[in-house]
Amino acid sequence: MSEQPSPEPRPDRRTREVAMYGDEMVEERQEASYDWVNEKIQNPELRTEIIRIVKKYHGGRAGKWHSSLCGSYNAVFVIEFQDPESYGMMRVPLPRFSLELREEKVQAEVNLMRYVAANTTIPIPHIYHSGTASQNPTGLGPFIIMDYHPNLVHLSTFLADPDTDPEAPNTINPTMPEDKILSLYRQMSNILLQLDKLTMPQSGCLGYVDGEYTVHARALPQTLTDTITMAGCPESVLGPSNRVLNTSHEVYQFLTDLHIAQLVFQRNDAVESADDARDKYTARHMLRRAAYMNLLPSPSYTSRQEHITPTPETFKLICDDLTPHNVLVDPETGEVRAVIDWEWAWFGPRSMAADPPWWLMLRKPDMWNGGVEGGLDDWVGKYPKYLGIFLRALEQEEEKLGKGQEVTVPCLGEPLEDDKVAEDGTVSERLDNLHISGDSSSSSTTTTTTTTISTNQEGPKEPPLSVRMRKNWEDGSFWINYAARRSYGLDPIYWKFIDERLFGENPAGGYEKRAESMTAEARELMEMVVTDKMKEKNGERKVVEWFAEEARGHLARVLGYGQL
Repeated sequence: MSEQPSPEPRPDRRTREVAMYGDEMVEERQEASYDWVNEKIQNPELRTEIIRIVKKYHGGRAGKWHSSLCGSYNAVFVIEFQDPESYGMMRVPLPRFSLELREEKVQAEVNLMRYVAANTTIPIPHIYHSGTASQNPTGLGPFIIMDYHPNLVHLSTFLADPDTDPEAPNTINPTMPEDKILSLYRQMSNILLQLDKLTMPQSGCLGYVDGEYTVHARALPQTLTDTITMAGCPESVLGPSNRVLNTSHEVYQFLTDLHIAQLVFQRNDAVESADDARDKYTARHMLRRAAYMNLLPSPSYTSRQEHITPTPETFKLICDDLTPHNVLVDPETGEVRAVIDWEWAWFGPRSMAADPPWWLMLRKPDMWNGGVEGGLDDWVGKYPKYLGIFLRALEQEEEKLGKGQEVTVPCLGEPLEDDKVAEDGTVSERLDNLHISGDSSSSSTTTTTTTTISTNQEGPKEPPLSVRMRKNWEDGSFWINYAARRSYGLDPIYWKFIDERLFGENPAGGYEKRAESMTAEARELMEMVVTDKMKEKNGERKVVEWFAEEARGHLARVLGYGQL
C-alpha cells in the first residue's frame, strides 16, 4: 500500500495543549549572525588583534589562538597563555539586537557578575576588562575579557540521560541512584541559597554609580529577548532602558504586556486557525487582566488587603539561565569551579525567587518529550519525585549554612473568582500607564532612582527557601510565575494550571467561556487581533521592519485602556 499524504490542517485546528512556535523567518535571519562571526574570524589580522587585546588585560605570557565558539547569543574567542598555563577569552554578543541593547546587556552582566563575586563565595569567572563597541578596535561590538575554563564539564553532564538524542535537549537519567542526584542537587542548592540573600529595593538590572551598586536600569529577562529574536518584536516598543519598577505588581504587568507584544508582532507560525488565535489572545489577555487587577502571587504581603495596598518591597535575584548546564565542575572531583552566563539575571519579585527550579529534570515542562500531546502531563507526574529529592538537598544545605528562621509570609492563597475587582480604583484607572511602549516621562515607574543597595536589606524575616519553594509548588504559584516568565511556554501552562484557578470553571477549556466575561471592547480587540493573524497566516511569509512610532501605536491599540 502506498503511503497516504498527510491531511491538510483543519481550519478550526487549535493547539493550546502545546507551546507556541517561534517565527521561523525571524529565527533564520537571526542565525545569519553566526555566519557574520565565522566570516569575520577567518581574517588572520582580526585574530592577531583579539590576541593582543586579551593579552593586554589578562596579563598572560606567550598568548596564542586557542578556539572560537558561538552560543545562542554570544561569540567567544579563547586565547591560551603559558608560564603558567591559563586561558582568557573575549566574549561579544552576537548582532541579534541593536547595538544599544547589546551594550546595555553587556554592562548589566558585568555589574551583576562583579556584585555576586563580591557578596558570595560562588566562583564567578574573573572579569579583567569590559567595554563598549567604540572601545573595541576589532569592530566586533561591546565586549568582556574574562577567564576561560576549557577543562571543566557542565554539571548537567552528570545528571543527563546518556541515551538522550544528542540533537535534543537533555533529560535526566531515569536510572540514576537518588543519593547521586541528591549530591548533585546539593551543589546547586548551595548556589541558590547564597543568591537568595541578595536583595534590592527595586526591580531591574544593576548599575555602578559613585562606587555603589544600584538598581539603575530596566530588567532584561530572557522573555524580553525572546520576543525580539523569536517573534520579531521591534525593540522600540519595549520602553526606555532606564525604567526601574517599584512593586511586584508592576513587574507582572510588564511581563504580561510582553506576552501581548509577542503575539501581536509575530507574523509567521503564530496561529493555526482563527479559533487558535482566539485561544492564544485569551490566554495572554486573561493573565494580563489578573496582573493589572493585582491578583498574581506576591508573598511579601501578609494579607489580601496588603496585597491590594502594598508596603515597600525588596526584590531578589532572578536568574533565568541559571541551570546545571551553566555550572562548571572539575571532572575528577565534582567540585564547582565556575558559574557562567549571567546575562539574563535581574532583580524581581520575591515570589519568583521562591519557585522550585524547573530544571530538576533538565528540560522545561512545555518542552518535555518535544512538546507533543501528553508531554506536560508526563512532566507533572515525574517532577514531584525530583522536587522531593531537591528539597531534601536544600534543607541539608540550609542546616549547613545555619538557616532555619520561622515566620509566616504566605503566598497567594485561595482561588480567585472571575469577577474579582481590585479595591483601590477602577480597572481603567489601573491602566493609565502601559508598562511597555510608554514615553519615559509619562509614568512614575520610568524614573531611575539610584538607591544604594545592601546585601541584606532589613525587613520582615521569611521562612527558609525550602519552605517557600514547597509552598509555591503546592499552591500553584510556580505555574503562574513560569507562565509570566516564559512567553513561548505560556499557552499549555495557562490553560492547564492557571485559567480555572484564577477565573473559575471552564470545563471545555479555551476562549469561549472567558469571552463571556470580557467587555465588548475587549472582544472587539480580540477579533481585531484574530483578523490580523489570519491575514498574516494566509499572506506572504516575510519579516516585517517596523518604524518605531508605527510599532508603538500598533501595540497601544491592542493593549488599550479599560478593556479588562
